[in-house]
Amino acid sequence: MGYGNAFAEYVCADESLFALKPANLSFAEAAAVPLAGETAYEALFQQGEITRDSKVVICGGPTGVGLFGIQLAKAVGAHIACTSSSRNMDTIKKLGYNVTENVSEAMKPNNDDLLVIDYTKYNFGEILHHQNYDVVFDCVGGQEQWESAQQILKPGGRFITIVGDDPHSNLTVKNIVTMGAGVINRKFWSLVGQEPSYIFHILKHDYRHLDDMRVNYIETGKMKPIIDHVYDFYNLKELHEMYDRSKSGKAQGKMVAQIIKD
Repeated sequence: MGYGNAFAEYVCADESLFALKPANLSFAEAAAVPLAGETAYEALFQQGEITRDSKVVICGGPTGVGLFGIQLAKAVGAHIACTSSSRNMDTIKKLGYNVTENVSEAMKPNNDDLLVIDYTKYNFGEILHHQNYDVVFDCVGGQEQWESAQQILKPGGRFITIVGDDPHSNLTVKNIVTMGAGVINRKFWSLVGQEPSYIFHILKHDYRHLDDMRVNYIETGKMKPIIDHVYDFYNLKELHEMYDRSKSGKAQGKMVAQIIKD
């Protein structure tokens, strides 16, 4: 859509950006898929190249992107741990997986439980130290995610972030330059083999990714959007509530502004 068009009633877009709506989702549910779902898809499958038995940590399991990431990784048979607060545990349980907070149990062979680490109590780098993970997918940001990831990633492992060190920074020239310098520095040390690969992922829209998600994951029941709340597009009060909840970081799943009801 481009910047500034997220609340437009009508949008003119290139046909390459369109994909069929999954038959088993309502329009409101389908609207929650593209941005967060495709971001998780690209980060894990293209950047992370995860496959069956890959070991993956998702920082921010209850986030919109994190929830899709958990489901995609589970669907291909990866072993997953994610971070969350106890307040958001119910959101993760909505996915329907066996959830455990017991690290020793989760590390046992053939245990396919979803390990959830309460980041308000524990540092995942200390909890999973030397466990040789393949990928850490950061959906929340903060330098501490990168520092913890270095404790658990195997040689050649990949740290993929969609946020960076400062999730609350404004896009000023100074901040962009500072962030860019930090990324370049980490990539340099990654290339010389001193640190895991550092990847700052930016979404590249491709309808083929959405089609693959629809056919192989959504319509087969392996992935579903978790909706926090559906807001009336024509109710200004509700839109303000939606914006405030989005900025608060307390949304448990995706928020949708509904223009036309199913």
